[in-house]
Amino acid sequence: MFPEWRDFRSFWLMAAVRPNPAVLRAEAKLLTVAGFFLLGVGFPLTLIMTAIALSAGEGSPFVPAAIGAPPIMLGYLACHFASQRMVEAKSLESEVR
Repeated sequence: MFPEWRDFRSFWLMAAVRPNPAVLRAEAKLLTVAGFFLLGVGFPLTLIMTAIALSAGEGSPFVPAAIGAPPIMLGYLACHFASQRMVEAKSLESEVR
């Protein structure tokens, strides 16, 4: 019915996009800012909510930790991927020279 979508013969003829070191560094800066923002919000918020839960004696301290864990993990992952992009940009620059 639609045979053209299964045509993979031209796959190798497509131009491969090579990453540019300047673009990788810009992405790394953006990811670093986002990661530091998430970590800067996640850590204090988690500590404050956990302290409130412990001082009140009503709830479990694991609930605030579970609420604060996703921004902390996302911040860590953003910084990790920023670091990977910086390493890749440095390796691309060393290949050119």
